[in-house]
Parts: sequence; C-alpha cells; structure tokens
Amino acid sequence: MSKILDYISPDRLKGILRNYSEAFKKAVYLLDTDTEIILKFPEDAPKGKFELKELKLKDTRVGYVAVPRGRSAQANLDFIVKDLSEMVEMGYEIENLAEEVAKNYEELSLLWRLSSSLGTGLDADRICNVLAQEVMSLCPSTNVSIMLVVDIPGSTAASSMPAGELKGPARKFFLPKASLGRDASRATTMILTTEGGLMGHVFENKEALTVCDVTVDDRFEGLPFPLTRVLIVPMIVEDEVIGAIVATDKLDGQEFYSPEIKLITSIASECGVSIKKALLYDEIRSMLFSTAEAFSLAIDAKDSYTYGHSKRVSHLSVEVARQLGVPSETRNWIRLAALLHDIGKIGVPDEILHKAGKLDPDAMERMKEHPKIGAKMVEHVQRFEEIASWIRHHHEHYDGSGYPMGLKGEEIPLPSRIIALADIYDALRSDRPYRKTLPKDEATGILKKSLGAHLDPVVFEAFEKIIFD
Repeated sequence: MSKILDYISPDRLKGILRNYSEAFKKAVYLLDTDTEIILKFPEDAPKGKFELKELKLKDTRVGYVAVPRGRSAQANLDFIVKDLSEMVEMGYEIENLAEEVAKNYEELSLLWRLSSSLGTGLDADRICNVLAQEVMSLCPSTNVSIMLVVDIPGSTAASSMPAGELKGPARKFFLPKASLGRDASRATTMILTTEGGLMGHVFENKEALTVCDVTVDDRFEGLPFPLTRVLIVPMIVEDEVIGAIVATDKLDGQEFYSPEIKLITSIASECGVSIKKALLYDEIRSMLFSTAEAFSLAIDAKDSYTYGHSKRVSHLSVEVARQLGVPSETRNWIRLAALLHDIGKIGVPDEILHKAGKLDPDAMERMKEHPKIGAKMVEHVQRFEEIASWIRHHHEHYDGSGYPMGLKGEEIPLPSRIIALADIYDALRSDRPYRKTLPKDEATGILKKSLGAHLDPVVFEAFEKIIFD
C-alpha cells in the first residue's frame, strides 16, 4: 500500500483527485512507490500512456502522481504535486502531533497516578516501594531496584560486600532501598560505588544509561545475579544525584526503548524530590528524638532510681500502640510524648522527688503539677499541641479520679491512657527507695486490679499480649 495513505485517508484522496480532474479536464492518477495505480478519477479512466511525477515527504518518496500525456501535462503535474505534497506534510505533522499528545497524556496520567499513590506522606521506604512498582509495571523485568546514595565507610567497592566489612574514610555508595522481581532477594545485598563502573558513570554524568550486553562493557562492575541488559536512571534533585533506578533484563527479552526510558526518567524526577524531602524529614525527626531522649535522661538523672525510666516507658508505649493498630505516624508522636511525659518534673523541688516515703498533702499537690508544667513546656512548639495534651493527661484515671482535670473513659486521649499504663508498669518493675523491683507476674497482677479504675481495660489487653507473648 502507498505510504501516502498513511497521511491522507483514501476517501479524502478520492475527493481531491476529483477536484484536480474537474479543474484540468483530464484524468488524474495516484500511484504507489512501485508505480502501481491505487486511485484514479474518473474511476473508469483507461490506463493508457501518462506522465509521472514523484511525490515526496521530507526527501522520502511516498508515491507518484500521473496525468495523460499532453501539452499541459507537466504544468498540471507540478501544480498537483506541490499542492498534494503540502497536504501530505500537513497530515504528517498532525499525526506526529497526535502521537506527541498521546505520549504526553500517558506521561501526565502516570505522574498523576504516581502523585496520588505517594500522597502527602514523607516516608522514604514507601515512596521507593511505589516507585519500584511503577517501573516494574512500565517494563516488567527480572529485577527493579531503587538505590539511594549514602555516605558509608569503605575503601573497596563491591557489588555484594556486607556493610560491616567496609573500612576507611566515608565515601558515597548506592544502597538498595526497595527491590522487586525474580532477583529481588539478591539485589538487596548490592553495594555499588559512585566512583566507577556503570553506576559511577551515571552518577558523574547525571543521565540515564542503557547497556544491551553487560558482558562486553568494561565498565560493568558485576551484580550478585546474572543479567545481560541493564537500564540505570538517576534520580536528580537540585543537580545532585540522590539515587538511581536499576532495571535488568526485560521479561519479554526486548531492549529498553526510548519511550520507556523517557517515562521512567520523568517519574524518577518526580519521586526524587519526594524522597529527598522524606530523607530530610527523617534526619530532622531523628535529631528531634535524640534531643527528646537527652531531655528525658536529664530528667531521670535527677533520681538514680528512675534513670532510663522515660526511655523504657516510650518503648513500651509504642509497642502497645502498635498492638492496638495505631498508625505508624501517630506511634512516632506517642514515642516522643512518652519520652517527655515527665519533663514537668523539672519544676518540682528535688526534696519532693527524692522523698523516700509517702508524700504529705502539700508535697503531693506540688507533684501533681508536673503534667501541667510539662504540657506548658512543649505546647508552644509548632505541631506539639497534641503531644502537650497527651502529656497533660497521662495521670488521668479511667474512672475519672485522676488529675489534673478528672477526665474519664474515652475522654482521656488514647495515647495518654497508653503512657499511663506503661508508666505504672515500669515503676513497678524498677527499684525504689522503699522497695525492690517486682516480678513481671506480680506487677501485671497489680495492673489488673486497677482495670476500670485507673487503667483502660482495652489498653491493658494489648499490653498483656506483648508482655506474655
């Protein structure tokens, strides 16, 4: 079939030939690249002898136009070919534009879906897993790994060297964050240098790289599983390579094509920004918890009998919250609130904190001030208002007999109820001036007697599963 039919439909061409024929009062023929007639007008026009002229599109022959021989034949052909060439070129441009629109739509749809999957959360692990799934969906492969650049000690780069064996000054390496596919388990052992090999080339040049046969590429550093083809796409944020997508051997046996590479590069850019934000968030959060832990140790250090108490309460609170199905992000804030639950004791005199026996009424009232003091200390920090509430109410009782506000039941924030139980349990399991630590069974028995009074039975049920698991 003539290539011209790729750009102008047969029905439209018939109408165009009719117009030419009626204008020049002669038959007009359209031939394919082998000079075989494919359309003519009139349809019953004899084949006869005619003049031909080549019809081209960007220096490529797409067919011929013919008219019967005669005095004006060449002039007629010149006009027809010029006019028809413009139409063919317009059809070609429209087709290319349509393809570009379709590709852009596909890319935008992918980015929209990816953005929806990522949501607003700042979790690097989840982002990397979503990215790996999208790449695997685009081009199913034996393995898709999302690798991030990290600084680790090491003097020798190897594809599967255990991190513990790396020694020397800190250097940058690619480490896997998420892997999918047949070779995923072995891919998780990869440690690839940024200073050489294929990964080093991508890191230095900041552009995607595809290799059709790694066995003949001297740069290939080796991976812990067999492969022939590999695609490496860097994730670049503010001109810095923060990681890379590594896909190996498509399942259909084909090469990695440009459209796939273009799409993967687009989503690498989209996810790279999200991953960078998540890593910065993790770093800030780590600093926050380290600071909170330092505060808690400083508070506990005021009394040798309670040293480490807040850290243990924090750990137990998080585990109980996990057992209760509390979301991960909320558990992180519970961890922080538990670390700081006694920060208000900074405002309580040492003679009250260190008193060995029972506190007198005045001292007890001073001690009861510490949840409110602690809440006031943290509530002015942005985003800590809720944590302040949990700290304020961690001495409320389930039956309403606690302090400072006498809340009862579910009026008490769940994190406060969790911290309250963990606080009492750790106190029972620690040495005090007036008694030695209690065995686990005895301490748990005391808690059980307080159910429905001081403690929430549902929280205790989750706690018991952890303690006796």
